Amino acid sequence: MEFYASCPAAFEQALARELRALGIRRPRPLKGRVSFEGSVRDAYRVCLWSHLASRVLLVLGRFACATPSDLYQGTYDLPWHEIIRPGASIAVSAHGTNPELRNSRFSMQKAKDGIVDRMVDETGARPAVDTHAPDARIVLTIRGDRASMSLDLSGEPLFKRLSRTVLARAPQGVDILRPDYAALVLAEAGFPELCQSARDAGTEPPVLVDLACADGGVLLEAAAWLADRAPGAARTRWGFQGWARHDRAIWRELLAEAREREQAASQRPGCIVATDPDERAVEASKRVVAAGRIACAVDIIDPKADVLRRALGRNVPAGVIVADTSVMAPDVIPSALRLATDATALAPCASMPIAWLSRPHGGLRIPGRAPSSSSTLLLGSDELQLVCFASASAEAAGTPCPGAGAGEPHAGKGSGSNRAADQKPSRAARATVDVGDGKPIPLLVPESEQFARRLIKVARQRRKWARREGITCYRVYDADLPDYSAAIDLYEGTPVEADRGHKDRGLAGGGNRLGEEHGHSDCNKLGEEHGHGGNRNKLDAAQGHAAEPATGRWIVVAEYAAPKTVDPELARDRMLDILAIAPRVLGVPPEHVHAKTRQRSRGGSQYGKQGASVRHGGNPQADATSPLGDVLIREGGLSFTVNFNDYLDTGIFLDHRITRGLVREHARQARTFLNLFAYTGTATCYAADAGVEETVTVDLSNTYLDWAERNMALNGFTGSAHHFVRGDVLAWVEQQVRGRNRWDLIFCDPPTFSNSARMGERTWDVQRDHVELLKGVVGLLEQGGVAIFSCNLRSFKPDVEALRAAGIGLEDITERTIPEDFQRNKRIHHCYLVRRL
Repeated sequence: MEFYASCPAAFEQALARELRALGIRRPRPLKGRVSFEGSVRDAYRVCLWSHLASRVLLVLGRFACATPSDLYQGTYDLPWHEIIRPGASIAVSAHGTNPELRNSRFSMQKAKDGIVDRMVDETGARPAVDTHAPDARIVLTIRGDRASMSLDLSGEPLFKRLSRTVLARAPQGVDILRPDYAALVLAEAGFPELCQSARDAGTEPPVLVDLACADGGVLLEAAAWLADRAPGAARTRWGFQGWARHDRAIWRELLAEAREREQAASQRPGCIVATDPDERAVEASKRVVAAGRIACAVDIIDPKADVLRRALGRNVPAGVIVADTSVMAPDVIPSALRLATDATALAPCASMPIAWLSRPHGGLRIPGRAPSSSSTLLLGSDELQLVCFASASAEAAGTPCPGAGAGEPHAGKGSGSNRAADQKPSRAARATVDVGDGKPIPLLVPESEQFARRLIKVARQRRKWARREGITCYRVYDADLPDYSAAIDLYEGTPVEADRGHKDRGLAGGGNRLGEEHGHSDCNKLGEEHGHGGNRNKLDAAQGHAAEPATGRWIVVAEYAAPKTVDPELARDRMLDILAIAPRVLGVPPEHVHAKTRQRSRGGSQYGKQGASVRHGGNPQADATSPLGDVLIREGGLSFTVNFNDYLDTGIFLDHRITRGLVREHARQARTFLNLFAYTGTATCYAADAGVEETVTVDLSNTYLDWAERNMALNGFTGSAHHFVRGDVLAWVEQQVRGRNRWDLIFCDPPTFSNSARMGERTWDVQRDHVELLKGVVGLLEQGGVAIFSCNLRSFKPDVEALRAAGIGLEDITERTIPEDFQRNKRIHHCYLVRRL
């Protein structure tokens, strides 16, 4: 009988090796599958024991299939009454097209008709169709003018083997790495062969060292291999149960054999040592491991080489090293690479091969180890890279990673495992730099020493300037060296306990939330109605500063996206060097380093969420509740919360430091203040601090309005004199112009571009639309009032003639509003005073 095991691209060679180990003769790797011939027992064994296959299918027949009638007749001619168990329900899936069969649903229906008609003619009974949970799943594949029909023996995909308990115990928002991908990492490191060799020799099983355990997926799969547990042993429903030739006796024999093997392996349970530089990954792995059926010892340790040395002990059996940084935050990756460097220098680990799963161009450089193979994988829409490093001894002897399958080409575009000799020359981290603390930093790119020297110099200058000016949050470095195109911002502050379920924004007496749904509520003047007192309820100093936590330091490294002419791998290595050097120079602990990438927006708000992934595929509920801030900072005598994790921007624009001071200056002569496109309301806080009697803060985002209200409350500005309006600012301004509300001072800082769905069909472009916006803004000014208008479009040019024709005067004050720490980038924003002529 002819079978094939399907698999993701780049799995073919590893799957062929696995099938050979299961006793399958001459498995033949093809694109996305491995075909083989064998008996029913062979097929069952692959179903039960394969860690890498997605499905196992029995080829039923092939026939000419150029037209719909060919498809129907070829399907009908197969003896379905001898293939499908009597009473079994069926489902048909179709793949592939040709000029006459261009719709898969039509092909599926035509094939189903052929099956049903043949069954009715032979047995008189029409089989039930169940597309959700059929007893027998038939697969039609069309290639050109030929078609094949196969019976899926597995039913559900074989990689769906994580228990409900494990899935339930995984932390919210964490998707465990798919078991077949976890198995591939281990297979490419040679872990299955080491396990089998130890069982054959009756010796201690190999040790697994996991330096980046992520969500625990690789740990679960490794534990199953150490336990010699069949991946399919716990499954009760199989596709072959709907097959007329299903042999229950053979299946029971294989299950009994699997139980015996697992029992024998329990005498030598083995050991796994795991860690991760990310504390959240460690906690996730602990929960997943606790929920899994793991017989071996799993020691999850601190990410330190000396701790790893103690955990391994002296008499270490053979083993492998693995790591999964595919979901690791970029700012944590340097810590993982440093740990790998330190670990491979330990005697027990020097002889261990390494398999490392990462994002593409992950900057994987381990001193003393050259990559022996590299594969590109696709998991859903995520592109991943699996890189193997041979052990130091194997590298010296010229032998590859044990499971790397050297010399065996992979099928399929972009799915090959390329030998290091075929790749670009490795920039293995040989160079180091000493930044003055006596602890050399390994570099991926030798030229990064120039960056280190430049950062040391500018950091010293900025530190003196900031101390003199009383500034605690500022830009240290701004792409001073073109090849190291990143901005580094330093924040000093105190940690805030982020309450993700935060609804009570208070401190005493919350503000007045208006226009929650439409942002069109009438904001009546409150000076006379509510009086002028009580709107500046400053917190008592003793209340605000009792038991104040210690001040900490954080840095945000924002990488400017490299042009396409720059090698992505080189750009990635430079960024990783920046992330390794900056915290050491600036005296910031690694866990307080946050990395972001800035690039031209393709739409949406300028305040978009970070593209942080929650295991491959993401969690659609991740936006439901967002923290209002992680760290409490001080600026201009006021307090603000900033968030380093969830958004591209942190909650305060440091380049607007002088602009906010300008708001305070003008607000001293104002009674009312309006903040449009308010973001987190920092300008509103400055205006309230100057003594205005009423503030109105308008933004389209509830998240930012919550944040703004919290910032106001932190500074004691609460009560009904402070309004927070959710609404489309453009529509809100149009509505207010037709009303009677006017303001003495308006601050307007719109995004460069927005196509937010909440704006309906309208889009916003600051260059195109600024004249209409400023007409509305001026229409909301009291007689003699002034507006401060700012935008961050570098190429912005106001249409002075059109504005003058509309009776609007514009005074460019940009030069006065660029702080010292942004002098290298004087087009960081444009700023104007706007008045009615």
